[in-house]
Amino acid sequence: MNELRVKQIINQRNISVRQFAEMLGITREHCYHVLRGENVSKKQLENMSRVLNMPIRELYTTPDEIVSDYNPYRIVFGRTEHYKAADIIPFSKLSGKYGAFSNMSTAYPVDLFGHHCYTSEHLFIALRFSGHPDLQKEILEYENAMWCKKIFINSKEYEPYRYPQWRDNYFDIEVMKYIINLKYQQNEGFRTLLNKTKGKIIVEDTTMQNTSDSALRWGCQDLQKRDLIKQTRKSVQQFITENLNKGKKKEAALKKPRTESAQKRQEQKLKKWEAIVEKVQDVYEQALLEHCHYTLSGENALGKILTVIRDQGYIDYHLDYPLYFFEHKIG
Repeated sequence: MNELRVKQIINQRNISVRQFAEMLGITREHCYHVLRGENVSKKQLENMSRVLNMPIRELYTTPDEIVSDYNPYRIVFGRTEHYKAADIIPFSKLSGKYGAFSNMSTAYPVDLFGHHCYTSEHLFIALRFSGHPDLQKEILEYENAMWCKKIFINSKEYEPYRYPQWRDNYFDIEVMKYIINLKYQQNEGFRTLLNKTKGKIIVEDTTMQNTSDSALRWGCQDLQKRDLIKQTRKSVQQFITENLNKGKKKEAALKKPRTESAQKRQEQKLKKWEAIVEKVQDVYEQALLEHCHYTLSGENALGKILTVIRDQGYIDYHLDYPLYFFEHKIG
């Protein structure tokens, strides 16, 4: 009987067991059993086939050699990718070099039928409430896209009003294509920024977000890098705490208490020191996010849309269901 060679495949693609477990939605311990081929169900095989973008038959030892179909420049929506650092332009934080690619960025707003949307995310959320112009109006009144998302998408209060076919057959991705087309047409600065990434795949790095279907659908994650950043944060916090405790002990050992002015200077000195340490931490984390990549894995729907529209000036979209933005029909 042929043996599973999934462990060999993920090693070749620089995917850790922890990362692979999260991609499969199982525990790391369970993942070890799966990699050893212990009681692997048909559903698990199908899941691994989907995640690795390989037919089930190729998960086994025949053929003898792993044939990698890694081709980052072949854009296929709905397929999980495993990008190498040399092939991509990543963006994550809004403050980063390419942070304006984010739908949360206010750098490149969108106007539609006389209505101003602070960000492309505003329009994306508003269209999810097609047929409810009162809610769409309320959505567009929020300046902060993140708050808007928390209120209307992450809470269950507005769930009954959401478009029922939103996730059918990648409908939401088609809607996003429509929105990014508008953004591209209306913002010269957006077009200029896109052109600076020529020759590489644009990737939304969602590493620091919680691993979820959405994070892996729209972007990609590098769980090894996330662990490294979390360890760094923990070390920095420990360093600050230890030094503050030393300062407290030193204060307690003083034979005479400090004068009020001296105490004030000491407190200002400590605050300045903490600010410097935190600044160093921020710079280090940003460097990790932008430069220290292992393998970014995910479907990267937004990055693919941006890449195609950069290279073609337009991306085809097809809306299987009609949408309404206020009284105007789309599609």
